[in-house]
Amino acid sequence: MLNFTFDLNRIRQFYENNEKTVRMAALALIVGLSILFFWIHGDSRTHTISETSDAGSGSETEISESSVTDDQSEVSDDGSDIITAAFVDISGEVNKPGVYKVDTETRLFEVIELAGGLTDQADPNSLNRAERVWDGQKVVVLSYEDAESASSSSSSSSVYSYDGTSDTGKVNINTADPSELQTIPGIGPSKAQAIVEYRESNGYFAVPEDIMNVTGIGQKTFSSIKDKIVV
Repeated sequence: MLNFTFDLNRIRQFYENNEKTVRMAALALIVGLSILFFWIHGDSRTHTISETSDAGSGSETEISESSVTDDQSEVSDDGSDIITAAFVDISGEVNKPGVYKVDTETRLFEVIELAGGLTDQADPNSLNRAERVWDGQKVVVLSYEDAESASSSSSSSSVYSYDGTSDTGKVNINTADPSELQTIPGIGPSKAQAIVEYRESNGYFAVPEDIMNVTGIGQKTFSSIKDKIVV
């Protein structure tokens, strides 16, 4: 059997005489062991990180697809704002009067449903419940009694009030709905809808002459209706 005898003095003397060499050898050994360790374990570590990254990406996609914005407008391709929401003030013979935020494609009957429906006193025959609402619209649902009184004192085809007609009998082009606008001589369904869409995109008319900015309404049409409209 081999006998190993450790002479601490000789080992200390060897280290002192070869200190630089010993340190370099120790450093090389540490580096070599580190490389070996990461070579053995590096593949599984990379695989775990990759799986975690993929899972995170899926989560972000799901959140993005299910997110909802509460803005009233969107930006079109040309940079202009597109109105996507409308605030409608409904009062009178409904169970829950108030201001409701709805989509611009919403119809009046849907706003009535949001307002709790019509009361027993409301006259449903006086309403155009199929019409599309617009931002800033004021709707006052009349009772049978008020509707009868309004129909006998006004030539308007609409007997629920939202300030569409002034006290002088002129039509307010800023607040009138398509049915009211069609009471203006020369304004048919297509031009009435064009006026409403113009308001939705550009806001209220500042002066009656601004109606000529609407497609299909020129100087000749304006001259024939200028005494019938107000803003």
